[in-house]
Amino acid sequence: MKFVELETKTFKAKVESNKDTCLLDVREEYEFEDLNFGGQNIPMGEVLSNIESLKDKTDIYLICNSGKRSKAIAYHLSKELDSCNIYSCIGGVQAYKEL
Repeated sequence: MKFVELETKTFKAKVESNKDTCLLDVREEYEFEDLNFGGQNIPMGEVLSNIESLKDKTDIYLICNSGKRSKAIAYHLSKELDSCNIYSCIGGVQAYKEL
């Protein structure tokens, strides 16, 4: 499957409606420690080397600071994880915290 970019409001609703959602924050550890909305933190540069831990997921929601890193990782994951739905948050944490 290709990845899908979701508007922040839709992204947040989907993440909050499913407690088993795989929310993956691809910002650096210090960014995640400063502000996060839960989920797992795997910095962008480490995601592909941790791909084995993501292979069993059916839906992965990616977030970063502005949406650029999560979009890039979503593109790469969509090529590696054929049966997984991958979503990236447009506007990232900056937009998410304003809701």
